[in-house]
Amino acid sequence: MKILALGDVIGRPGRQALEFFLSSLREEYSPDLIIVNGENSAGGAGMTFAIFEELTHKLGIDVITMGNHWMDKKEIYNFVHKHENIVLPGNMGNVSDPRKGLFIGTTKTGHRYAVANLIGRVFMVEGNKNPFDFADMLFSYVPASVRVRILDFHAETSSEKQALAQYLAGRVSLVYGTHTHTPTADHRILRNHTGFVTDVGMTGPYDSVIGTDTEASLRRFLKGEKKGWGPAKNDIQLHGILTEMDSATGQCLKIERIRRDFAST
Repeated sequence: MKILALGDVIGRPGRQALEFFLSSLREEYSPDLIIVNGENSAGGAGMTFAIFEELTHKLGIDVITMGNHWMDKKEIYNFVHKHENIVLPGNMGNVSDPRKGLFIGTTKTGHRYAVANLIGRVFMVEGNKNPFDFADMLFSYVPASVRVRILDFHAETSSEKQALAQYLAGRVSLVYGTHTHTPTADHRILRNHTGFVTDVGMTGPYDSVIGTDTEASLRRFLKGEKKGWGPAKNDIQLHGILTEMDSATGQCLKIERIRRDFAST
């Protein structure tokens, strides 16, 4: 079973990268499952219903994970609970139903899988609950027959991401980090079972400050201003990971970084 997991999609530039590169990625790798973090997909903060439709119906994304900006577009409250394949950070203080942090599905090729989404506590807003406890709880809901178990851990620090991955090593198939919008080169397999990377990086404009317009970011750091805050437009790249799983055991057999940019096409 092949899984393509793509990092935080930043506004229109990120969606353009998805639209441009997904067909060739499908042709080259034939993934059974595609997961995208969509918490920044609408103007850099949140997700609208129109964008959800674009990601799922037009681009064929199977599962959308979220993060600390999941509720920034208030219209999401009108549709998020109608679509099980939108997975919220189940331990976030403003997520009323922790089970919304888990989705169990079946690929078109017949593989069963579970995708969980959790958020970190270090340097994040107060009120987030213990991700270690919630990981145990969410994965306890997964039937024993579903061996491929995946976690998008949306967290600020490398140490918290690595600690949770080590905690779950041998018990889940894949743990990958999102949120920092910076890809790391530490992809590996823990205990000969669990694929891991500290952060998959973002899909969006890299001539920026983590996806945000550089001049606006500098004004914020230098003067405390938020004028012009929004996604940058240049050097658009797609980042993520591709993994191969043994669907019978849940073992990660292979993990590799994926990077595409318009300059090389």
